[in-house]
Amino acid sequence: MIVLIIIVIAFVNHAGELGLNKVLWGFIGAASYFGTQLLFGLIAALFIGLEEAATIDRTTELILNFAGIIIGGIVAYIAYQRMPEYAKKDETDIEDLLDQDMFR
Repeated sequence: MIVLIIIVIAFVNHAGELGLNKVLWGFIGAASYFGTQLLFGLIAALFIGLEEAATIDRTTELILNFAGIIIGGIVAYIAYQRMPEYAKKDETDIEDLLDQDMFR
């Protein structure tokens, strides 16, 4: 939960610096983290199998939890690094719309 709070705060602060919607990017940060963990858990369950998943030991469960946290953090970091690209797209679109040469 602490990791999620850190991710959301980082996304909101960075979105504020770039002039993007803070609530939307906070949600994108949380969704990228939790969505990746969910997807990783589903893929791991497919490979482990239903019979083995019922009798999984604590060590394997701990390893899978840490792997999900790390992979979720990596995906959230990738989304964080891509935020300036979206801000640049918004700026260029606004400049193109306000260009006076387009209306002549």
